[in-house]
Order: sequence, then structure tokens, then C-alpha cells
Amino acid sequence: MQKFHLVLVLILIFSCSQKQTDSRITEFEKMFGERQTNAFDSLVSDFEKNLTKIYPNLTTEKGYRQYLIDIKSDTITDWKKFDFQSKRTHAEYYKSGLRNEIYDKDTTSLKENNFGNYMTALYEIKDSDSLIKKYLSVRESAGILQNTMIVDGLLSLNPDFNNYFHKRIVVAEFSF
Repeated sequence: MQKFHLVLVLILIFSCSQKQTDSRITEFEKMFGERQTNAFDSLVSDFEKNLTKIYPNLTTEKGYRQYLIDIKSDTITDWKKFDFQSKRTHAEYYKSGLRNEIYDKDTTSLKENNFGNYMTALYEIKDSDSLIKKYLSVRESAGILQNTMIVDGLLSLNPDFNNYFHKRIVVAEFSF
């Protein structure tokens, strides 16, 4: 009987943590907008397909990490292998306004409400994740950063590349 209660408690804990995660994603997507969310999902999908091509022997999570290490390397001779957007995804990236949300909005001050929907949506859920909180703090104070600074910052925060938000931060930063 005690094992039954333990299993029940574990199921409840897992179920509650899943709902919390889902509610953060739901909140983010609601603020971000359906079309831009779909465009972002396509970017992540294309990015992960490319990771599989570049790093066929690595899991997706390890592929993200290796990508970050490789992207700042001085030894890369074939930068084309990092191009990941399909023609359809690339077109929707622009048509949906996603690119403008990530790169063209003034990212110098949340207080003045100059952030686009992407940064605003992340800001709304920032307290639930230390990586998101630090990322927003840096973006707010410095704006768009050089690749090496982004990579070093992200890797120092020990990202979880199974995490919906951590993936999107990486993909957003390297979708120029």
C-alpha cells in the first residue's frame, strides 16, 4: 500500500510540473502570436534537422551544445553547413514578422516598452528560468551581441536543450 501512495505522489508531482511547463509555453505563445509561433516552430525544426546532418552521431541536446562550441571556433572553413533554414521557413520567417521581432526591435529598454513580442513574451515568464532571466538582462543592457559572447554566456548557464525556451533562444540568436 505504501508503494501505491509513493507512485501516486510521483505521478501527481510529474503531472503538476508538466502543467506548469505547459502554462509557461501557452503564455509565451499567446503573447507571441500564432503565426510567429508557427514560424518559430519551423525554425527550430529546420535547425534540429540540420544538427542531425552536421552531427549524425550526437543526440539533439549534444548537437546544440556542439553547435555552440563550433560556431565560435576559428577553425571552421565551411560556414554553409550551418545554414539551416528551408526556403519555406525562410520566407515565413520574414513574412510572419518573426525576424523583425528578434532583430529589428530596439532591445535597449523594457522600461520604455521598446521590445517586440518575442522579448516581451520571454520577459513575462523570465522568473521561471534562470537562463531566460540572465539572457533578458544581458539583451536589455547590451542589445544584440557577438556570437562568441552569446555562446560563452549560454554555455556558462548550463542550458537544457530539451527545454522549449532554451532551444528557441539559441535558434533566435543564430537565425540571422
